[in-house]
Amino acid sequence: MERLKKGFARIEFFAVRQEVEKLLAAGYSIKLAYDNLKDNNKITMSYQAFYRNLKPEKKSGSKEELAIPSSRKPGAENGTTINHDKNPNPDDII
Repeated sequence: MERLKKGFARIEFFAVRQEVEKLLAAGYSIKLAYDNLKDNNKITMSYQAFYRNLKPEKKSGSKEELAIPSSRKPGAENGTTINHDKNPNPDDII
């Protein structure tokens, strides 16, 4: 089996993306959807490449929704911060 050039699996995936969505909506598992496309010679990529390209589709929220703004730090909402002592006193450790 010849290996695809870098980026070609992604191109293949986008070519069959709507069909993948239909198969998954019809109740196919990811593996069965992959096998169906592979058996019908619509894709040549490996299952790992197929799954890797499908993963962003499976996420419920976009990256923007899930990301924490960099300006927000833990404890910033109530004015508290956590200070870590790099050289703790051994007698203070329980």
